[in-house]
Amino acid sequence: MKRGLTLTNRLCVAAFGTALSLVLAAPALAHEADVDRATLERDVRILSADNMEGREAGTRGHARAAGYVAGRFAAVGLEPAGDDGTYFQAVPMLKYERAETGNSLSIEGMDGLAMWDDYYIYTGSQQQSGTIEGELVFIGYGLDIEGRDDFEGLDLEGKIVLRVYGGPEGIDTEEAAHYRSTLSARASEHGAIGSLLLYTPGLGELYEWDDLVESARHNSSMTWIGKDGTPHSTSPNIRATGTLNEATSRAILEGLEFDYDDLVAAEQTDAKRFPSFATGRTAKIEFNSNFERLDTPNVVALLPGSDPELADEYVVLTGHLDHVGIQPTEEEGDDEIYNGAMDNAVGIASMIEVARLLKDHPPRRPVLFVALTAEEKGLVGSSYHAANPDLPEGAALVANVNLDMPIVSYAFSDVVAFGAPRSNLYPQVQAATAEYGLTLSPDPQPEQGFFTRSDQYSYVRNGVPAVYLDIGWGNGGEEAQNEFLGTHYHQASDHVELVDFEALERFTGVNYAIARNIANMAERPAWNEGDFFGENFGGE
Repeated sequence: MKRGLTLTNRLCVAAFGTALSLVLAAPALAHEADVDRATLERDVRILSADNMEGREAGTRGHARAAGYVAGRFAAVGLEPAGDDGTYFQAVPMLKYERAETGNSLSIEGMDGLAMWDDYYIYTGSQQQSGTIEGELVFIGYGLDIEGRDDFEGLDLEGKIVLRVYGGPEGIDTEEAAHYRSTLSARASEHGAIGSLLLYTPGLGELYEWDDLVESARHNSSMTWIGKDGTPHSTSPNIRATGTLNEATSRAILEGLEFDYDDLVAAEQTDAKRFPSFATGRTAKIEFNSNFERLDTPNVVALLPGSDPELADEYVVLTGHLDHVGIQPTEEEGDDEIYNGAMDNAVGIASMIEVARLLKDHPPRRPVLFVALTAEEKGLVGSSYHAANPDLPEGAALVANVNLDMPIVSYAFSDVVAFGAPRSNLYPQVQAATAEYGLTLSPDPQPEQGFFTRSDQYSYVRNGVPAVYLDIGWGNGGEEAQNEFLGTHYHQASDHVELVDFEALERFTGVNYAIARNIANMAERPAWNEGDFFGENFGGE
């Protein structure tokens, strides 16, 4: 899921002039694209129908949906770009989920802790079952940035870290999201074997404890398996993780020089500075998972470019096909199918329509279209494809445009372009949004860290400049989006009746214009000089 900010209000006169000149120079259209609204509606209805069974990765419903998308790619006239001349890229997967028994947490000096009441445990992909035991070490946000190193002076080898969700004010929002999502990786690099998240008021502003528990109870995860048979992990030393409720979080710091009240007080400041320290208290986590080996495909198609000189520069358009499947309830007659119309049947339908429009006016660069699997399991399909794009020798992915759950339930007036200002893709995005009379807005919810929660992040981490267009809060958007997120997101009620197809038509048109502009750029897509993600992930 998704939605995030990061567009730091750079709509200056010069930028607008650049955007306007690009609009006037756009070769394909003088006006908006001729988007086929009826076809969009048909595709959304079919992909979110009950017989797709919620499209959970690895199930027959997802396989059925993948077959439908492959057929639509073929009907549009795209070439197969998967395995062995097909539209399917098989993604070898390990599915892992908490077993019903064998998961527990014990903490020195704290008796009677109960799973789901006081804490819950997540298992990992590197070891199916076992026990880890080690000293608890508090690392705060686990940051290692200029002027702040939460690991300084700590010995984390064989330890279990205590951490806090969030980060200090003043860090670029997309970079802050990156730091939050990679904390476990940094702890693993320092030798930690486990991690426990403390529940603080800051986390409570985002998630109620009962909501976290409910989500965790139904959680299953996936990762892809490398050619050497090893499950992919960015934090391979971490064997198990957990989350503690507020009372347990308070008790674990009781009697220490820096206690829970000190933590809460520091969290309420802009700097949010905490000391890092060994607690002198040990914890033991017993973990037990169910492992299942399965294959689930990405669906991949190709539109060749029209310029032979740019034949090795591939633009990749992505959207996730999977949703969360069937969630059984105890009540007879309940709707148990999580159809996922908004999340993300609308994104896949939009991508197919963008493919049709581009096919009618082939751009200079080749364009890959990928309906991704297992986004809901942790961006797994995109992680695999970004690492294994299977391109001709000498070719490379040069840009990514991602489509993920635009909440097209109202007449939106503005958009948020995640990642766009970080590269020379930005003028192309400005031109496309200006063409459609839309305002570019900053992320209204930077604390949610949406930049790292959708598939473009997988490509960014492989050095590819990316843009993910979402809808802003203008024209009643805040109310409309909060209504969907609070009532229908990851619920059985995410039905096609929620979709405003006039809004989806407009959203599809602007995404077509973005893809068209990028695929026709005179210069090669590239990170801006000195950009954080470009420098950290191999961009030029």
